[in-house]
Amino acid sequence: MIRGGQLMEQGRKLKVVDANILYLIGAILFFTIGFYFQHLNLNLGLIITQYVLILLPPIVYLTINKIPIKRTMRFNKIRPKHSFLVICITLLMYPTAVLVNAIFMAVLSFLGNLNIPEIPTATNATEYILLIFIISISAGICEEVFFRGFILPGYEQLGKRKAIVFSSILFGIFHFNVYNLFGPIVLGLVFSYLVILTNSIYAGIIGHIINNGFAVTLGYILNRLSHFVEENQEAAAEVSTTTALLMSIVFFGIIAIISGMIALKLAGIIKKDMDEQKKSTEENNFLQDEEKYEEEILSVSLRDYIPLLLVVPLFFLVAFIQVKEIIGLG
Repeated sequence: MIRGGQLMEQGRKLKVVDANILYLIGAILFFTIGFYFQHLNLNLGLIITQYVLILLPPIVYLTINKIPIKRTMRFNKIRPKHSFLVICITLLMYPTAVLVNAIFMAVLSFLGNLNIPEIPTATNATEYILLIFIISISAGICEEVFFRGFILPGYEQLGKRKAIVFSSILFGIFHFNVYNLFGPIVLGLVFSYLVILTNSIYAGIIGHIINNGFAVTLGYILNRLSHFVEENQEAAAEVSTTTALLMSIVFFGIIAIISGMIALKLAGIIKKDMDEQKKSTEENNFLQDEEKYEEEILSVSLRDYIPLLLVVPLFFLVAFIQVKEIIGLG
């Protein structure tokens, strides 16, 4: 049993309403200050968005409310072995994220012509290093602190499984891009599961950095090989967007099935290690906390979700505009 003095030392836990309030704050900051600075200078705007608008708010919120940062955000050590497995799992799940996005874009392509927003890609070594810092390292740290360090533990008031699902959906919505909705949701599920499985936010940070770094590197390589693509533009032009997407779905579908099964096996290794670790006194206390937390599920009210009612419509507005554009281009 956890003594009263220990509870006072640990402080209170985050709740669903805390997560939703910060989500609203983050969305407002992103749509106002973030858009403003990104419009002035994309790279500088992205840096300001990540460190000032995404990383800072959850830390300030926890500090003001005297909620322990280390325990809440799971700033716990992660074994080197598990770090390596997280890297492998992330790369193995990349095809699944691409597959899910491709399926949704294939559906959208039936409505008209797609106008996918351009993603910054490097054309030289200097740009590559800059994008690795901004898109891979910065986003990997800041977004994980916000979503897996704050939103996820807030939703654990509903239980771990629901927390993983709901926080991942919110992660996808926060991108405010209908073209890039389901991919982030899949990755959110992976990172959230790994964070809870290892009881360390570093699992999410490592996975996020590797995933984004792989995407940046892939874009850089494709840019370097662009002259080969130009030679085959006439042949590529004969293939419709929908057909190309359907072909990629088949290709990535096969890869995703195989790589996904391997990823599950690797996750099982981590789970086995963590199950053995849970026999310690510290882990038993952690489990007692979780049991106590489950009893608080009924205390969640509809009022706790009001902040989301102010954010989700923004996403649907953006989605409506993008879908309308697709139909118009068709």
